Amino acid sequence: MPKVEMLHTSSTRAGGRRARSMRASTSLAEINVVPLIDVMLVLLVIFMVAAPMMTQGFAVQLPESRRAPAIDQAPIEVTVPYTFERDNRVRLGNEVVSIEFLAERVRQALDGKVNKNGIVAADGAVAVADIVRVFDRLREGGMVSVSIKTQPATVGRQP
Repeated sequence: MPKVEMLHTSSTRAGGRRARSMRASTSLAEINVVPLIDVMLVLLVIFMVAAPMMTQGFAVQLPESRRAPAIDQAPIEVTVPYTFERDNRVRLGNEVVSIEFLAERVRQALDGKVNKNGIVAADGAVAVADIVRVFDRLREGGMVSVSIKTQPATVGRQP
């Protein structure tokens, strides 16, 4: 909104009187924020409504291949029995393997698999040092991640 100011001049006109004039000045330093906020709120509502529609995918009929190998996502399971301290044997899937050949057998089992993770199911009586030896052999064989399999605690059992 323009501001009206009184302008005092020292110049004299005919007759020796001082002249007073009105001058209108506009202030460009003031920004009207209310319409800006209204526009921003409308844009926010539009994007909130449109966002779920943008994440929805398209239905695609994928081509089929008869020769493509299936992607196996199940990790390899290694079982360490309580007799490991005596015979140094573990079970890799359904096969019993000596600890000396475990790295090579794991390398063969992981060949061509995308998921290079493994799970170790060790008996509670097996020492931690023996489980770490098995972990080392699995890592030598190319396993990226090795986890320990546990079972949930029973309700009435105290540790």
